[in-house]
Parts: sequence; structure tokens; C-alpha cells
Amino acid sequence: MLDHPELVQATGDEMIYFVNRDSRICIFYAVQGKIVAGATDIPTEDPEAVCDEAEVDYILEAMRLAFPSIRVDRSHVVFRFCGVRPLPRSDALTPGQISRDHSYPVLAPGNGIDFPIYSLVGGKWTTFRALAEQVGGEILRVLGRPRIRDSANLPIGGGKGYPRMPEGTTLPPQRLTTLAERYGTGADRVAAYLQAAPDAPLACHAGYSRREIEFLALNERVVHLDDLILRRTLMALLGQVTRPLLEELAAILSPVLGWSPGEAAAEVERSAQLLQKVHGVIAAR
Repeated sequence: MLDHPELVQATGDEMIYFVNRDSRICIFYAVQGKIVAGATDIPTEDPEAVCDEAEVDYILEAMRLAFPSIRVDRSHVVFRFCGVRPLPRSDALTPGQISRDHSYPVLAPGNGIDFPIYSLVGGKWTTFRALAEQVGGEILRVLGRPRIRDSANLPIGGGKGYPRMPEGTTLPPQRLTTLAERYGTGADRVAAYLQAAPDAPLACHAGYSRREIEFLALNERVVHLDDLILRRTLMALLGQVTRPLLEELAAILSPVLGWSPGEAAAEVERSAQLLQKVHGVIAAR
């Protein structure tokens, strides 16, 4: 993730794909005023792999090829992340040549097993519903049963009834817009919680409020401080985390999650170390 207004302006609302010199596919797009840039294809045996220095160099060089007139360097990098994608075994010469499509190979009955075994291979978060539909359809076919429900066009979570602004609230319009963008139609519950008691913006991040953090802790299964900054909000991804912010968030979470002062301090240290080791972020003081 890069903080680079000139790149954001150059990218606009477009998602930019191009084939690099080594035939890898690179992608750049803007998210909330920052640039997501990737990607690399490196085989690994480590399910907890991290984006290393060589990968940062590779992605920055790719961006210079795509935007030769714009200066981009490590000073613009505010967050690193990577994931490990399981791919089917292949004789392809490079990882980029291996199919990213999902599949469900079948092991036919035999060797003492009187039913077929379906294995789920590949796929990703953005295609999990399509995979479920396909596998479900195949299982129904084998069982000779009709499909009675279809989720292909079923909205879930905050997508139900979206777009719609929260109703029955006296919060300022701009605040409601922010909540709707974050939580979809689930913003109704958030807004109701915010106005049920006195609230105030965070001292270290005015885009969130104290009761919004409380709501996330109570309703989104927050266990550790890094759950909040990495997976329940975009704070870390957007390069917004500082040491004072970690300490402020820990202080808000402590009474909700029952942390002692020592446990809260340990959570702050855990998150700071995780950001530095895994995501290349040093939480500034």
C-alpha cells in the first residue's frame, strides 16, 4: 500500500493491469486515497510468509515502468501484506502459468469407500460463493435432488438493501455517510449504538469514535488489538496506525474485553511488533 497522491490522481477510478517484463501480471488501484500495488508470484512452503524486501523492490520497479514520469520509492510505502494461495500441482515453468481457477476433483468410490470424495482446490475469497454454488449443484445432481434455493443473487451482510442510509438517527449526515460506506446497511445498528450514550472522536484518529470501537469489540469478535486494526478496520492498511493510537484503542477495549493494565500493554506491544515484522510498519510515537 502506497501513500502517493500523484499516483492516486493518475490511476483515478481505474484498476490498472499490465504484464511485466517477466510475464507476471501486475495490478494497481486506488483505495481511500492510497494505492494498492502488486503482485508477486513466489513459491513458498511457509503458510505465514511475509512480503520481503525483494518483493518491495519488484513492485516499486513495476510501478516505475507503468508510470515512468512519476517518482515512487520506499518512502511512499505505508503497509505491506501478502497471502499464500494454494494452487494445484502443476508442471508449469513459472507460478504465474498455474491456473488460479477453482476446481473440485472427484475421487470415485472404491477401495472400501462406497461414496465419492470431492476435494476443493484453489479459489479465493472473491469466488467462494461461485465455488459453493457449483459444488452444491454437483452434489445435488449426484444425490438426484432438486435445487430449492439459489444464492447467486442473494445479498448478505451489509449488502442487504444497499445502498440505504441509516434511519431513525440524529447523527450528522457526514457521519452517517461514513458509517454507510463502512458497514453498508449494517450501519443502522452501529448508528443506534453510537447515539445511545455520549460519544467522542478518537484523539488519535478523528475518523472513528470511542463508541464505534466499543461496538466493533462487542459485535465483531475482537480478541486481540491487532484484530481491530488489521481485520475490523482499515487503519493499518491505510498507514494510519501510530503508537499513541494503539494505546488509545487498547484503553477503550480494556473495559469491554476485560483486559488488565498489563494485558492492555502487552496487546499494544504485540500489535506494534506484528506491524513491524509482518507488514513493514513502524508505529510512530
